[in-house]
Amino acid sequence: MSSPVEKIKEHLTITDVVSSYLKLEKAGAYFKARCPFHNEKSASFFVSPARGSYHCFGCGKGGDIFSFVEEIEGIAFKEALRLLADRAGVTLTREDTEGKSEESLLFKVLEDATRFYEAELPRHKDALAYLKKRGLTDETIKEFRVGYAPDGWTPLVSYLSGKGVRDASIEKAGLGIPGNNGLYDRFRGRIMFPIANSQGKVVGFSGRVYPEPKAGEKEMAKYVNSPETMLYNKSAILFGYDKAKTAFLKEGACILVEGQMDLLMAHQSGTKNVVAVSGTALTDMHLSLIKRFTDKLLLAFDADSAGLRASERGVRGALTFGMDVKIIKLPKGIDPAEAILKDPAIWKDAVAHGMHIVDFYLEHLREMGYDERTFKMEVSKRVLPYVAAISNSIDQAHFVHVIAGAIGTPEDVVAAELKKIPSFTEEDRGGPPVNIPHKEASHSIENTLVGILLWQKTLTTPTVDIADLEKKYEAIIGVGVEQKISMLSEKEKEGLILKTEMYYRDRPTLSLDSKGLLNGLEREILGNQFSMLLAELRIAEASGKTERAREILETCQKLSARINSLKQESR
Repeated sequence: MSSPVEKIKEHLTITDVVSSYLKLEKAGAYFKARCPFHNEKSASFFVSPARGSYHCFGCGKGGDIFSFVEEIEGIAFKEALRLLADRAGVTLTREDTEGKSEESLLFKVLEDATRFYEAELPRHKDALAYLKKRGLTDETIKEFRVGYAPDGWTPLVSYLSGKGVRDASIEKAGLGIPGNNGLYDRFRGRIMFPIANSQGKVVGFSGRVYPEPKAGEKEMAKYVNSPETMLYNKSAILFGYDKAKTAFLKEGACILVEGQMDLLMAHQSGTKNVVAVSGTALTDMHLSLIKRFTDKLLLAFDADSAGLRASERGVRGALTFGMDVKIIKLPKGIDPAEAILKDPAIWKDAVAHGMHIVDFYLEHLREMGYDERTFKMEVSKRVLPYVAAISNSIDQAHFVHVIAGAIGTPEDVVAAELKKIPSFTEEDRGGPPVNIPHKEASHSIENTLVGILLWQKTLTTPTVDIADLEKKYEAIIGVGVEQKISMLSEKEKEGLILKTEMYYRDRPTLSLDSKGLLNGLEREILGNQFSMLLAELRIAEASGKTERAREILETCQKLSARINSLKQESR
């Protein structure tokens, strides 16, 4: 009887799954793309339809449809199983899906809270009328599951307790706060916007106060967001991401807005590729989520808004990652939600004419009416750091030219000022990137040989003598191939197979190539031994150990002769 995994794989191919997230290009018997798991300029991510697997030769990640979904969605295997089963039309049994972990319990608590808030909204006519006045339709309110938290101390806590939820779970879900008389509701008298993870599961909330305090009443924070919990990491969650990610691919861009109403109104107007941050600035983790689908980022922030100032580091990070960052310029004094309510065409036109952040700031600073000297200093302070963060040298040179023309200063002077700006990596990440040393040549050759053996063993008719190749490998390494293979993970094995198959499948000289690899491997190992013995020889001679020095010299001569012999064989 087939397992759930096998049933799903019968209905979904690796290309079906990966192509729903990435744009794949045909590359012979394979498909390739830029890796979604690390920043790269050229494609090193390959998909093998025949093997049902993928592998990135840049970062080393690889596997099947389940590991891909786990990685790109940031979920556990059980969640990937559910997601792919739904897509494949495979029904899972209770045994397949049952989960009793604390994480599963908290998801249930948050889902119950969402339903509670949803049911409360129609009972609070003023709050519902406010949302309608802001332009939201019943369909949008329902789609985004907007609700209302009653203005009482324990309505939600009492509701959840009545369903058998313990206070500890309510608190861990970020819904309750301990007080002198027990747990009380975190959200009270607020319009509630559920925040979902990439699979659409609620992990937290953003609550807007309503009604707003009257004159003389105690001031309240306009928005209150869920605290960090096991499920909600505000630095890694984007509001609306679950609904927008596929639109990123379709539209070729991600639009970032400041608030929930901006997002809902944009979505309602037909702009689906929109997300928002909640209670934090734009982070590297947010950028990583976006960059899996697109390199183009549009910010619908007012030039002088706190949101744009708070996101300056995030914007510089995006430029460092090679992203194209633009600003959506709206009429002064109105936000996206207000623009859409007034006329959706205003919003759509602004999106279509987004300006690169450098061009935008040059225009914005000129509009501020500064005198010429102040204008130049403001450009140096506010615009040059963005140019310094641009990873593409040609693009950077373009903006040096643009800025030089805008401020009437020679390009070499602008370029000189640019060099004074600290590297973004050094400034924001506590030092330069760690240099990862290249693997030794012998290790690389050894892995290629192991990859050939693993690949050939999967073939009905191998094109090399596997037993002979294993024997010669063991004679050089001193360790059997099986022992080496046992030290590799399944992902590492799959990566080696895919790499060697891609390189050697159309070469008719695999036996000769294998012989050359064995030759190169032995030369590298003997060369390393020779270098180590020379160092020991110098120590022996300096210490007056003449007998040991003579023995080392004889061994070095033998190694040298063997290395020269191998060089002759390889010609």
